[in-house]
Amino acid sequence: MSVQMFSPILIVDDVEETRSVLRRVLQLRGYAIAEAGSAGAALRYLREGGRPRLIILDMNLPDTSGRAVHELMKADPTLAAIPVVVFSGMPQDDPMPGLVAYVRKGPDVDELLQVVDRACGTARGH
Repeated sequence: MSVQMFSPILIVDDVEETRSVLRRVLQLRGYAIAEAGSAGAALRYLREGGRPRLIILDMNLPDTSGRAVHELMKADPTLAAIPVVVFSGMPQDDPMPGLVAYVRKGPDVDELLQVVDRACGTARGH
């Protein structure tokens, strides 16, 4: 069964280049992708019924922080169970309960891909 048959991974990042790279890499691995360039767009997607299997969330968004998005999700029973991976250039300054992982951005996305595969239950070789 193709991974594409499942709900998409939602990439939330204001930098189009970052979204583009992640989209291409994740699609090559068989994942369906949805994208949002701001916290507001991500929250609209979720409130309009979008149910991604995982959210890759940047911390530094133009309209609010990734932390605020995560807190709003945790406070909403319809969104609280959606797994979130933070992918940010900012160091983790404070624990964020309920995250799958906090991955630092860098030129190598292997760590992020491993986290995504584990969180989605599609680890290579399993």
